[in-house]
Amino acid sequence: MKKILLMFVIIVITVTSCSQSSENGSKNEKSFPNISVAIVNPTVANIKTFRYLVDNKILPDVDSFGIIGVYHVKQNYDFEHSQRYIDENNLAVKLVKCENELLAKNIYTQNDCSNLFKEIFEQTQGIFFFGGPDIPAECFNEKTHLMSGISDPYRHFFELSFLFHLLGGTQNENHIALLENNPDYTVTGFCLGMQTMNCATGGTMIQDIPMEVYNISTVEEVLNTPEAQHKNYNSYFDYDNELIGYNFHKIKSQGDNIISKLIGNGEPYVLSSHHQAVKKTGKDLNIAAVSSDGKIIEALVHQKYKHVVGTQFHPEYTGLYDKNAKIKLKHDDDENQNFLSLYAGEKGENFHRQYWKMIGEWLNYQKKQVSFASF
Repeated sequence: MKKILLMFVIIVITVTSCSQSSENGSKNEKSFPNISVAIVNPTVANIKTFRYLVDNKILPDVDSFGIIGVYHVKQNYDFEHSQRYIDENNLAVKLVKCENELLAKNIYTQNDCSNLFKEIFEQTQGIFFFGGPDIPAECFNEKTHLMSGISDPYRHFFELSFLFHLLGGTQNENHIALLENNPDYTVTGFCLGMQTMNCATGGTMIQDIPMEVYNISTVEEVLNTPEAQHKNYNSYFDYDNELIGYNFHKIKSQGDNIISKLIGNGEPYVLSSHHQAVKKTGKDLNIAAVSSDGKIIEALVHQKYKHVVGTQFHPEYTGLYDKNAKIKLKHDDDENQNFLSLYAGEKGENFHRQYWKMIGEWLNYQKKQVSFASF
C-alpha cells in the first residue's frame, strides 16, 4: 500500500511539474509577427531608445517588432539589468551573448563568433550599432593618442568583427561579406556605430578633433572655435548637472546619395557628442555629409549595399522629438528650451524624421517570421 501511495505522489508531482513547465514555456514564448532587428550592445537605455522611436512613430510602419540583442560576455556592462527590464515589461526581446575569445588580432577573419554573426544576420532584417567610447587604436593600426579613452575593449572587438563579417574590409580581401547573400539588409550606426563601420572595413580615425584638426589643446580655445565643438565642452568645468554632453551644429551634403538627398540644399542642425572622427574611409564607403566647414565627416553610405548608412551624429536621441525634454547646453540657458523649439522644421526636425522614415522603409522591404527557437 505504501509503495502504491508513493508511486501516486511521484506521478502527481511529475504531471504537475510538466504542466507548469509547459505553461511557463507558453507564457514566455515570444514571436516576431512583423519586423525583427538586431541591437548590438542591448543596454536598457538602447532598448528604451528603440522602443521610443517605434512607439512614437518616429520609426514608422514598424508597429510589431522583435529585438535580438547581441553582446560579448566580457563587455563592461551587466546585461542582467537588461534581462530584468525585458522580463518586467514582457518585451519581445531575446538576449544572445558571445562567450568566445576575441582579440584585436582575430577580429578581421573567421573566428569563434563567426557562426553567431551569420545566424543573427539570417534571422533579422536589420541591425543597429549605437554610440559609445573610443575604439582601441590598435584596431586600425595606429598608436594610441593621449586623448583617447579605451574603456570597453571587448565591446569594440565584438562590434568590429561583426561589422567586418557583414561588410568585408581591406584587412582581409578573401573574406566574403555576409551581405553578399542579402544586399538589401539594413545596417545603420550612430557615432561610435559609424566609426566602427569605418574601422571594420579598413578605415582609420582622427583620435582627437580639436588637437589634430584645429591644432588647439585647451577647453577655452575650443569654446572660442565653434566649428571644433562636436560635443559640449561647457561641461568640462561647469558644475550644472543639467547640462547635456551633446552639442548642436550644422551639416551639409556631399556627393549624390540617399543622405545627401535627405539633406538637400540646406544645412540642418544635428546633435553630436564625440571628439574622434573618420579620417580615411573604409572599403566601399562614400562620404555623404560633412560638417559646415567641411573638415569632419558626418555621414557614410555604402556604394555597394544600398541599405547601409552611418551617421557621426545622433538621430536616435529621444530628446530630439520630445517637446517636454529639456536641452541645456550652457549654465544660463533657458530651462524650457528643447530641440523642437530651437530647430523645428527645415532647421533640423524634418531631416531627422525623414531619416527614420527611410530606415523604416528599408526594414519593411523584406519581412520575415522569426522564432526565438533558433537561439
